[in-house]
Amino acid sequence: MSDLVEKRIVRKIDRHIMPWVIIAYLLKWGTNLGNARTLNNDKPGESLVEVLKLSGDRYNLVVAIFFVPYVIFEFPSNIALKYFTPSKWIARIMISWGIVTICTAAISNYAGLMVCRVFLGICEAGFFPGVMMYLCFWYTPSERGTRMAIFSASIAVAGAFGGLIATGVSFMSGKASLYGWQWLFVLEGIPAVIVGVLIYFFLPDYPETARFLTEEERIVASERMGPFAPKGTDKHFDKADFIATIKSWHFWIFSLHYFLMTNSLNAFGYFAPTIISAMGFKGYKVQLLTVPPNAFAFFVIIGNSWWSDRRKERPRHVIGALILVAIGYILLATVKGVGGRYVGTCLIACTNAAVIPFVAYRTATVAGATSTAIATGAMIAIANCAGIVAPYLFRSKDSPHYYPGLWTLFAMLGTAVLLTGVLWYKLGSSSEYRIPVQDQSGYVVDIGLNETPVNERADSEGEEGEKKAPGTQNVNVSSLEAR
Repeated sequence: MSDLVEKRIVRKIDRHIMPWVIIAYLLKWGTNLGNARTLNNDKPGESLVEVLKLSGDRYNLVVAIFFVPYVIFEFPSNIALKYFTPSKWIARIMISWGIVTICTAAISNYAGLMVCRVFLGICEAGFFPGVMMYLCFWYTPSERGTRMAIFSASIAVAGAFGGLIATGVSFMSGKASLYGWQWLFVLEGIPAVIVGVLIYFFLPDYPETARFLTEEERIVASERMGPFAPKGTDKHFDKADFIATIKSWHFWIFSLHYFLMTNSLNAFGYFAPTIISAMGFKGYKVQLLTVPPNAFAFFVIIGNSWWSDRRKERPRHVIGALILVAIGYILLATVKGVGGRYVGTCLIACTNAAVIPFVAYRTATVAGATSTAIATGAMIAIANCAGIVAPYLFRSKDSPHYYPGLWTLFAMLGTAVLLTGVLWYKLGSSSEYRIPVQDQSGYVVDIGLNETPVNERADSEGEEGEKKAPGTQNVNVSSLEAR
């Protein structure tokens, strides 16, 4: 297979897949409770906080309650995605969350908002890990980082547009007897339902069944993925793979690592308008000032992930991005001036610049559909427990500076840097597959993407590599070269 043929096929895949997942994520993150909270806060009696009486830490509980069903239902969601096919499952998620978002505009009290948040968590569960797994069906490990980044960076675009939309919607308060925050939920829910229906019919499922590819291109698109990538023909659920994935040491290291980073993601996602408001800004100015941090993050996320793919290296890029975000929390916690604190807000918006190379790194440590589903779905589900923790890092009694929360997040990112070092030492830094395989003697080694399994190697080749005790791992050649 020539490079030109493969590049042509990848470009076709990009055109038929990436626009759908990007639009879907744009609409998902446009539904931002953080914007709704501060909308029309300069007009007495019209803000979400006043109408629904979200005094004290009630807002924190509203944010946290969403993640309880979200975590519970996210764990099996990737298995369901494989069973029902990606197009049907992702469409179901979008349509259902769009409906619940629209219904949120009809609530009139705190209890109603809590109920809507619970149902939103149920409906929305599995979208992010589902798309991460979906991309693994189509792209090789060294291609995933950039695509995952473009997908995830749409969060930043959504945050920027969400701020602009919220600014415009703030002037609609009172129209048709609806407050501004009610209009926001209606206008952001309707497009999600429409796009969900379109995804049901037009999103391709797997390379093996893609109608936009010719028969020869489908074969190339499938075979170029190698022996370890998940495939549409894999079993929906393999119990042995499930147990092996959960029992592996790096499953828990990756999950803890992601949990630490997710706290920062949620801190910015739900509290950026609050942080900016604490700088002395009110009303539509708060919404407008959420735009530049998101725009800045867009370029940082894509740039770092693209360079990670080009270098075929992950840990250095994860660590570099974590340090950048940690500096943001230092600025917010130590600088008194508005300018310095706003720069800090721009930096903490870049957490996904570390998350995406990290997730791409993780997907290259497992093989097959079940293991990929668990490695992404279960890891992200565990990490999203941070959604329950993060709101209480920004307690109302700590306003306006929230020093305890800022320093806690800084410590979490520092710990994440140390865990990245552990993974780097144990697994190497290559972006390619590192799959543990047991040979006939009981030794466990890592087999790279294009290497032959141990039990098929000639005996003479077996003497060349250094053997290690059962239960340990060796790093493949590509990992050593990338260090």
